[in-house]
Amino acid sequence: MRDFLFILMIILSFSFTADTYAKSDTELDVAGIQVGDVLYFKHTEATYMGNGRFISKKGLVKIDLADPFWTASYIGIKHRSSSSTAAASTKTNGSTLASRAISLIGTPYNQHGETPHDGFSTGSFVHYVYKDVTGSLLSKIPLRQKEAGTPVKRSELAPGDLVFFQGSSSLISGIYVGNQEFVIAASNGVAKRHLDRDSYYANSYVGAVRYSRDELRLSHPKTYENHEHPTVREAMRYIHTPYVLTGNTLAGFDCSYLIQMAFADGLDVHLPRITYNQWEVGLTVLDGKIDFKRQSLDDLIRPGDAIYFSNTWQPGISHVGIYLGQNYMVHASGDEGETTISYIASYWQERMTGVKRFDDLTLRLDHPVVQKASVLIGTPYALGGTDPETGFDTGSLVQYIYKESVGLDLPRFGSQQILTGMEVREPKTGDLLFFQGSSIIPAVYIGNGQMVVMTQLQGATIIDYKNSDYWAPRYIGARRVL
Repeated sequence: MRDFLFILMIILSFSFTADTYAKSDTELDVAGIQVGDVLYFKHTEATYMGNGRFISKKGLVKIDLADPFWTASYIGIKHRSSSSTAAASTKTNGSTLASRAISLIGTPYNQHGETPHDGFSTGSFVHYVYKDVTGSLLSKIPLRQKEAGTPVKRSELAPGDLVFFQGSSSLISGIYVGNQEFVIAASNGVAKRHLDRDSYYANSYVGAVRYSRDELRLSHPKTYENHEHPTVREAMRYIHTPYVLTGNTLAGFDCSYLIQMAFADGLDVHLPRITYNQWEVGLTVLDGKIDFKRQSLDDLIRPGDAIYFSNTWQPGISHVGIYLGQNYMVHASGDEGETTISYIASYWQERMTGVKRFDDLTLRLDHPVVQKASVLIGTPYALGGTDPETGFDTGSLVQYIYKESVGLDLPRFGSQQILTGMEVREPKTGDLLFFQGSSIIPAVYIGNGQMVVMTQLQGATIIDYKNSDYWAPRYIGARRVL
C-alpha cells in the first residue's frame, strides 16, 4: 500500500505534463528513446545520454530496459520534444512555470536537495522548475540567477518571473505565480507566500528578473548540440555529469578533466590534467580581466576558447570552462555540483585569469611516428610485453612505434636507445626523449611540448612533459634517429 501511494504521489507531481509522458505497464519502447529523454522509475530518474548510457544524480547508471526490475518500477518517460526542449520566453511558458511551482508545494526543504524526492533549497527549486518546463539550465545559486535574467519592475511582474529577497547571509529566490503571490522553498518546505502580506518577504524584497527567449536559449544544451566548434559539441555530451574533485571517470569528474576530454575527443588536442598546467600551454588570447560593463567577451575571444579563473576553491588558477558565446560557458562546476551551462556572473568575472586557445595544438597525424603513437594511446603497461595485445613496457612501446611506422629497428631498452642517433638540444616531432627513473625511460616527442610514454598507471599516454612536476625534473636529453 505504501509503495502504491509513493508511486501515485510521483505520478501526481508530474501530472501537469502528462501529455509528454509515454506510459507502459509491461515494457518500455526502447526504440523511441532519444538523447535527452528523462525516464522516471519508482526510486530514481535518469536522463538518456546515448549509446546505452543513462545518468542520474548518482552518476552513470546501468539500466537494462528489458529487465523486469526496471519495467516493474517504470513510471513514465518525458520525451525531449520541441515543446520541452526548445527554450521559449517566460511570457509563453509563464503559466506552466507557475503551475509546476505550485504543484511542488509541500516538498521538504533540503539545503543540498535538488529533486522533489530529496527536497529543495531556494536556488535548486528554481533551477528544477525551469529545467523541467523549459529544458534551460539556470544556476542553482540565487545571486547568479538574478544576474543572468533581465530586471523587471514589481508592477510588471508576470507568472514565471523570479523574485528575490535578502536572506540572512545571501539572496534567496522564488517563482512568481500571479496576484502578488510566489512559491519558494522556505525552511518548512515549498510554500506559497504573498509579497505584501508576509512581512518577512515584504521587508526583504530586492527585485525580480524575467528570462527572455534568448536568455533561455543561451542556457539550453540543445542550442549547442550542432555547434561548429567540436569541443563545444563534445562538452554538451557530459551535461549533468556529477562534479567530483580530481575525478577522472565518466561517473564524475572536475573542470580540467572535462576540458581534457572535450579537446581530446573534439580536436585531438591533448592537454595537461591540472588547470594551472593547462594555462601554461596554447595561445593566450586574453590575459587578465575585462570590464564587463563596457565590453563583451565576444569582442575579444570566440566559442571554443578555454576561460581560466583563479582563487575559487583554492588559491591560484583553479577553474576552467569552455566559452559558448554571449558571456556563457560550459563547465564542470563544483558550486552547481555537475557539468552545466552558466552565465559568466560577477563571481566569475572577478576571478577571471585569462583565456587560452588550443586549436593549433592538434596532433600532427600526417607524421607517421605520431600517427602510430596516437593509435596506441591507452594500451596497458605490461613488463616484458612487446605488442598491443599483451601490452608494452617503456622500451618496447618506443621500439614498436618506430618499427611499425618507419621500419626503424631500435634497441629494446631505454638504456640502449639513448645511445642511438644524434643528440639534440631542441627536440622536433619524431625525436626520442629520455628521463631518469629507476632506469632510463624513453618517450616519443609528438610536438607542442608533448610526448607519448608508457606509464604503469595509465598505460600509453600523452603528457606535456615541460609542465609536468614529475617528468620535467627527470628529463635528461633528446636524440634524433630519423
